Amino acid sequence: MENSPIIRFRVDREIAERAHRMAAETGLELPDVMRMMLTRAVRIGDFSIDQERSARAGSDAVRQIEAYEPRYWADAQAALDADTALAVLHQAIADRTTSLDEGLSLKVPDLAQLEQLRNERDEACALLASFDPKDAATVAKILERFISSTPSGAAPGTSA
Repeated sequence: MENSPIIRFRVDREIAERAHRMAAETGLELPDVMRMMLTRAVRIGDFSIDQERSARAGSDAVRQIEAYEPRYWADAQAALDADTALAVLHQAIADRTTSLDEGLSLKVPDLAQLEQLRNERDEACALLASFDPKDAATVAKILERFISSTPSGAAPGTSA
């Protein structure tokens, strides 16, 4: 990176001090953190730091970032994937449970949709019960199955 331009900017002293401490607590230098964040923003074409919006960006953008900067992600990728899979399972269970509750509250519930929702929730519960964060195949299966899926039998008029 010898020919790389230097980018300088001003920030409030308290924010700078807190940022330095946060970086140090994770074993990084603040310039490395800023470089990773800027690189990620450019790769996905979005400066957003909104977690909800980032979660909707999908796994393809995340995979491209991880593949592009392996020196930053190689050691932590399995742990990050396992953590994401665990969160996705909890979200899938909550989404299906909510959709079941909403479907049951209808005057005429759609029994086929409710059965599908129950099966999807049961699948997620079974995966959660036997979850092993070191099992990369299961983690990948969870991410593939649930990362962007919505309850397939969501009650009419509801969203995931």
